[in-house]
Amino acid sequence: MKRSWRDCQGWRNSNLPMTCSNDEACRLFDAAITQLTSMYPDTEMGGIGNTFKKMLEADPNFVMGQVLVNSMKCGGSKSDTEEVKKAVVDISNQAVKQKVTERESKHVTALKEVAEGNTLQAAATYRSILNDSPTDLFACLMAFFKYYELGMSKELLEMMTFVAEAYQPETPGYSTILGWRAFAHEENLQLVEAEQDVYKSLAVSPGEVFAIHTMAHIHLEKGMLDAGLAFLQSKAKYWESASLACHIAWHEALFYVEKGQFDDAVKTFDEKILTRLGSPGNFNDASSLLYRLSFEDINAPQRWKSILEHVDKLAGQHMWMYLDAHILLCLHRNGEKERAHNMLEELKQYVKDNSATNAQVTLDVGIPLCAGITAHEEGHMETAANCLNSIRASLHRIGGSIAQRDTFIQLLLHSAIKSPNPDHHALARSLLMERKARRAEDPLGERLMLLLENKSST
Repeated sequence: MKRSWRDCQGWRNSNLPMTCSNDEACRLFDAAITQLTSMYPDTEMGGIGNTFKKMLEADPNFVMGQVLVNSMKCGGSKSDTEEVKKAVVDISNQAVKQKVTERESKHVTALKEVAEGNTLQAAATYRSILNDSPTDLFACLMAFFKYYELGMSKELLEMMTFVAEAYQPETPGYSTILGWRAFAHEENLQLVEAEQDVYKSLAVSPGEVFAIHTMAHIHLEKGMLDAGLAFLQSKAKYWESASLACHIAWHEALFYVEKGQFDDAVKTFDEKILTRLGSPGNFNDASSLLYRLSFEDINAPQRWKSILEHVDKLAGQHMWMYLDAHILLCLHRNGEKERAHNMLEELKQYVKDNSATNAQVTLDVGIPLCAGITAHEEGHMETAANCLNSIRASLHRIGGSIAQRDTFIQLLLHSAIKSPNPDHHALARSLLMERKARRAEDPLGERLMLLLENKSST
């Protein structure tokens, strides 16, 4: 990790001036951004939390520092989200008092939009910042993950293509930008371009974690399961110390599940996922993997119970439909049927009372998705298949990646195969043939096709 952090003049030299006269605060801001975007903690700095603490101690009124710290709290626990909403008022007042730059003012606006759940508008505000300041790595970080949360892969690629043109090898964040562009290409199924960007990124920084992560996506989309496992394991010395480690371990487990090596997948869950359940994203990975294992008749009640405690911390916010869907999976698999039904009713009420971006996504896609999950869990396969198929073309709107949303495509396949309706069998066959055409190897698809053939013959 670099050590020459930018002071006040350094940020001005980067055409990203900040309303701050404290060199130490500016240097610590740079250190924080580097840790967040590279996804590696700087042990000499004491990690990201300690970097935040030192930065605000150096200048408690540092507007961009306050924006950064509070941006990282959004989407966490309910108490964190409420804390951010209160902090935004003080930050906005401080920004006016200090007469911050237009760029900084837009960051404050974007934070307010995120805190209020106006994710789509926040993404547009971050994009506006990048139009004028494409090397604002913080704005790019936030825009990148807002587009990801919204499932807006085309907009993500357009943004990353534009931003990358402003970067040179000496620009801070260069290898990360290439890794993010690689992911944007992959999510648009431009796998050749994605792989090229991965290797460009790794040539600059062999441990660039998002490039490593993107290669896992590429191998999965191609059906190159053994190569994907070998690649991840060859890079383990890098990614296992990264903040993305739980998610990359999830990818490792997916390769095992696809190959039919279920014991290895369970071992990966126990050793690399269960031990890292500290964030909403990591909870999603745990819930998703256990649910995919249940498709293979690998039921793990104690493991499901081990992640249930996280539901209380995350439920009720309705900041992201993708997360709510995984909470529902966890409730059903823990036998919490009453809570699961209450959650579905709560979502119906939420969309009536809220104008946030996620409320519209929940209304259009989330409620049918949750109805499909519930119908499947209660054994009503025809209803489940109808619900899930009705939102198949718009499923991307719940956010996440193609690989992550495949949990729900697999749920549709299992529902359709088990449905008594012959039309659903035809749907399953069509989806499986599409899947097979994209992949060099598809043992999971072959298992599903065999299940379909056995069902059709009875």
